[in-house]
Amino acid sequence: MALSYLYGESFHIESSSSSEQDVLIKKILIMHDPDGRELDSEMLLRVIETIMHRATASQVFVQQQDPLELSTAVEESQDLLEDSIYKISSEILCKCYGDENVHERTLSVFDLLGKYRWDAKLLLALSALATVFGEFWIIMQSQNKNLLAASIALLKHFPDSNIFEPIFKALTSLVKTMVEVIRRVSQFEGLPITYVELQDDTVTTTKSLMYVAAYWIIRSIIVSISIVTNLRAIEDDQVHPLSFQDPYSISSAVWEIVSLRSKINGIGSQLRTQVDACQQQTEQKMHRKLMNTLQEPDIDNQEILRMLFGLRNDLPLKQSSMQAKVGITSLKNNVVVLLISKPELLPVHELFLLGQQTYDHLLHDKQDRSYDILWIPISTSENWSNNEVTIFNVISNSLPWYSIRQPWLLSSATIYYAKEEWKFDERPIMVALDPTGMITNFDAADMVWIWGAKAYPFSASREKELWSTEKWNLRLLLDSIDPLFTMWVEKERTICIYGSSKLEWVRQFSAEIKDIQSLAAQLEVIYVGKTNQSVIVSNIVSSIEKEKLSHTLTVSKISLFWKRLESIRRSKLRLQQTSDTDNILREVEELLDTCKDDNDEDWVIFGRGSSADIVKLHGNEWTQFLSKYSTWKKYLPEIGLVDAIRLSQEPPPTEPCSHSNMIRYNKELMEETVICKKCKRPMEKLIAYDVV
Repeated sequence: MALSYLYGESFHIESSSSSEQDVLIKKILIMHDPDGRELDSEMLLRVIETIMHRATASQVFVQQQDPLELSTAVEESQDLLEDSIYKISSEILCKCYGDENVHERTLSVFDLLGKYRWDAKLLLALSALATVFGEFWIIMQSQNKNLLAASIALLKHFPDSNIFEPIFKALTSLVKTMVEVIRRVSQFEGLPITYVELQDDTVTTTKSLMYVAAYWIIRSIIVSISIVTNLRAIEDDQVHPLSFQDPYSISSAVWEIVSLRSKINGIGSQLRTQVDACQQQTEQKMHRKLMNTLQEPDIDNQEILRMLFGLRNDLPLKQSSMQAKVGITSLKNNVVVLLISKPELLPVHELFLLGQQTYDHLLHDKQDRSYDILWIPISTSENWSNNEVTIFNVISNSLPWYSIRQPWLLSSATIYYAKEEWKFDERPIMVALDPTGMITNFDAADMVWIWGAKAYPFSASREKELWSTEKWNLRLLLDSIDPLFTMWVEKERTICIYGSSKLEWVRQFSAEIKDIQSLAAQLEVIYVGKTNQSVIVSNIVSSIEKEKLSHTLTVSKISLFWKRLESIRRSKLRLQQTSDTDNILREVEELLDTCKDDNDEDWVIFGRGSSADIVKLHGNEWTQFLSKYSTWKKYLPEIGLVDAIRLSQEPPPTEPCSHSNMIRYNKELMEETVICKKCKRPMEKLIAYDVV
């Protein structure tokens, strides 16, 4: 095929009148008859960019991408196609070698891709170019070290690639420009313009620019494929000096590619302005529509969920544990908790606890507690990075709840609403919707961390109800963090938790507490560290385990303990409680204050399970308690350690206990000190005689 056949009429459409452009658009629209088939545009764009990047390593095109991730992205797209990308690409290549001129071939490709959306048409065509370009480079780069590649290069008469570097650089720049424009087309395609009314002239102008951009992109792809597959027909300018107008020169090929890039870049600049205007209008109108919808209860939650996630795709969700694509109807008539976070979500140990608190909880399976969690990851940047995509795939495939199947395609209006109205700022939040779609809690995350499924239906009123019955005790502090310690709490054992950043103090305290345990005090001792000194705490945990000083939480569970305290504080503050009036908030804030950088304080807490009889000592108060050994030692087996500490903190009694208790005479009992069960003070012993 003569290359001049392509170059001779390259600017016929460019110089055409507005009426000729209208005729062109009408021809394209006649062939546009989408039937709903889609592909993951962002992921396929990443594949194409990676091919171009690796083929032209001198150009910094995109981040390197894992081959498994590329395979997953293509397979995800192919599931939605009637024909594979390979077959479509092959048919496009056939169109490039026909007898028609380039304009007629361009229209033929539009006819071939008539069943696809606009961004899908362009991506499939660009895939054909990336395939040709990538295969060429694989052979060219391998022929000097691979006999098979050398043999293929010989049969295909591949020329020396070094002399064609200007062409390859120009092609790389052209593809990069086309990718940017295709992203704008995909962005416009993703706007819910059929759901909200925009200004007619804005939408009309944008669509016209999109049609023209689509024409020139596909036309450029056909020209580029022809150049790459006919490089052997192009002569080196230095060997055969020719003018840039000669169709067989490198200069003419570069000039053609650069001209096409300039044309597409110009259209793309206008399209970018128009798409941004459409997006701004859409976000504003969708914002108001969402506000209005959320103010009135509906018969179910389908309308609001469709507006947020289902305007572009009938199957926008992924049931992670089953790897199934599902629609929002799966959430109908349920309480839905929207878990909004960065793609990284949470550390593994926190994810495990979150799953345990929600789906592994005994209350989750009760029929009257029907709820689902939907994970909505939102990237911190406009475009998802390769690392974020990989992390999302790993996490979403492992967790028991639903997730957005293609979160990189989330509506900008939804992201804007989450940030503006729900105040999402990278820290995970959990927005609770009742079965009618009404928001009952703008952030139920702290409820879930504290009470798990017991917090159902996760409403703000339920949060108040739970706090009304909660007490300051060890169950509140330790519940669900570690199964063994939870069992101790449930069995009402006396438990001591302590924290310090000084190993020597930990060793000294451990020795002292073991002496007390030897006095028949039933006591379990747990080190819970500090929250912001991970290296120091990690070393202390290692020493405790090695020297068997006491029980200890693991480093990851230590972070869960302090995260639980943070959740308690946020929950209390959200209910407008103050430390002056709320005992739990006051105690939690005092504990959290011990973790400040300028605070090196040691502390211990003693208590029994769900009992509110709990006592906290600072390091110096613990020392004072030990100094009064003779005061409480003889009472310890009878009253226990918690009451012994309270007894040591009270001033010496000036008179005996005023309570009374009559028991049968016992000579041995008369020789012992009896402690009042009510006030924990020594009781005066008297003998009463029953006169018959």
